[in-house]
Amino acid sequence: MKFRNEKHFVGLCLVVVTLCFAPHEGRAVAANQYKVLHNFVYANGDGYAPEATLVFDGKGNLYGTTVAGGIACEPPGCGIVFELSPESNGNWNENALHEFDRSDGSFPASPLTFDGSGNLYGSTAYGGSAGNGTVFELTPRTDGVWNAIVLHSFTGGLDGGNPLSGIALDASGHLYGTASAGGLNLGGVAFSLTDGSLPGASVLHSFGGIDDGAQPSGSMASDGSGHYYGTTWAGGAYQLGSVFELARNPISGSWTETLVYSFAGRDGTNPYGGVILDAAGNLYGTTWSGGAYGGGAVFALRPNPDGTWTESLLHSFTGGDDGGSPYAGVTLDLFGNLYGTTNSGGTGRHGTVYRLTSMPNGTWAETVLYSFTGRLDGGWPVGGVVLDDQGNVYGTTVMGGIGGIEEGGVAFEITP
Repeated sequence: MKFRNEKHFVGLCLVVVTLCFAPHEGRAVAANQYKVLHNFVYANGDGYAPEATLVFDGKGNLYGTTVAGGIACEPPGCGIVFELSPESNGNWNENALHEFDRSDGSFPASPLTFDGSGNLYGSTAYGGSAGNGTVFELTPRTDGVWNAIVLHSFTGGLDGGNPLSGIALDASGHLYGTASAGGLNLGGVAFSLTDGSLPGASVLHSFGGIDDGAQPSGSMASDGSGHYYGTTWAGGAYQLGSVFELARNPISGSWTETLVYSFAGRDGTNPYGGVILDAAGNLYGTTWSGGAYGGGAVFALRPNPDGTWTESLLHSFTGGDDGGSPYAGVTLDLFGNLYGTTNSGGTGRHGTVYRLTSMPNGTWAETVLYSFTGRLDGGWPVGGVVLDDQGNVYGTTVMGGIGGIEEGGVAFEITP
């Protein structure tokens, strides 16, 4: 597994760039305004290297995490939870809501999730009482301070360890996620927690058995009827990763895991970013490698009446100007377009933001919205993107900006 360990990623400055590309190899290009909303700078006591996809609240504020930085534990810091708030002059203000001190977690690499009361949930890949990661809750107080609670510290044993997924919530307040290591078969687990403190997580499935997926990563998607879908980096019939389904028996309460799809190579390998569901029950996601050119792919899985699924490749990345190596999954807009990031490639060779549009002939056309240079505009995005109701695109990069390659990163906005 291409696992980024805790030590790997061992101010407000506004940058506006207008892009207008010439057509290239039949790929659509776009003229967009690119704006840096915030520069993460470790030297300023800020977090740095934001990996997770951002999330909006109901007031238009953005929330996210950095995997390093902060001053609550020894250098390079254990990471922070931050809020970005828009101001009337068009700038954005960053506020650190929580700094991890290792005892409550370290290396928060997954997206945050809001519940209906405005509480935030997330996971850390390391730290906690056993050093194998945590699930945490942040609760806002009336004075603007957020209280942090550790809901579970993973032991690395049967309950799993090193969670790299966001947290999903059901209507009853139960929390669901995956951990990439540990478990009965040493291939990670899917788990649930009751809202509030619980002595231990309930293991729904232990990955790593024969022909099973292994090393789950990325957030799970729910269809609202007790079925959850996710990805594993490894395992599956060809040991190149899989998409799985977890289904809850409404009578017994037990859970059954089924492999929806096993990747074989030219159809993609090593999915990292999880999947999303559309209204018709189709699944969409990305693979970090494989596809027609080896640079990763965007795929769709469509359910068949007999319970099987059919995979189709929507786009295979070349690793060149169109991007390559997408870690993040995709985001769906109201018109059925898919948005995402690649960690490499693009004309600037430091990753891209792209859009895929369904064409009348059944194919999908890629538009590169932005190519990162790795300089003041940032580079190497790991997280995906979110859209506001105006169609503006928001995301982060793990490096670049005024914080530089080693101790920086940016939050950005693209106005199509």
